[in-house]
Amino acid sequence: MKKLILFAVVIIFLFSGCSKNGTGNFQIYLKDQPLDIESADKIEVTISEISVQKAEEGFLNVWSGEKTYDLRELMIQDEMILDITLEEGKYTQIRLVVTEGKIYFSGEPLDMTVASTEVKIPLNFDISDGSTTRITLDFDAKDSIHVVSAGGSGQYILRPVVRVENISYE
Repeated sequence: MKKLILFAVVIIFLFSGCSKNGTGNFQIYLKDQPLDIESADKIEVTISEISVQKAEEGFLNVWSGEKTYDLRELMIQDEMILDITLEEGKYTQIRLVVTEGKIYFSGEPLDMTVASTEVKIPLNFDISDGSTTRITLDFDAKDSIHVVSAGGSGQYILRPVVRVENISYE
């Protein structure tokens, strides 16, 4: 009986040291810098998925849906696009899926052809137990929007360029 009790105590002791990793808060903010297309009333991009990659692991889809952002508004004020809890650890990439773009002139929308929907943002960041990691991304409209002049088509192409503006830990 003493051996059984000792065995149970050892097992409990071993498993108490194998607790799951802690978690931390993870926030992504989106902004845009001023751009050259000053005559545009609005520039909209639709994001349908956000994923993160934990170091030496696969990608984790952390948000799916469909949310449209006006890049002209993001020149004035950053907008939080994600606020979740992640397992603590080192992360090496964020991926956004941009499914649609529109540019408005005099209130009339023109569709932009999205050349590549997946935007890979390589960066190293940490999630620590009980703390907040805040990342600000700059969706660079100036470098993302291209006008095709050939044949007088005036077609707009969206090749999303997203840069890391800031990483802060609280």
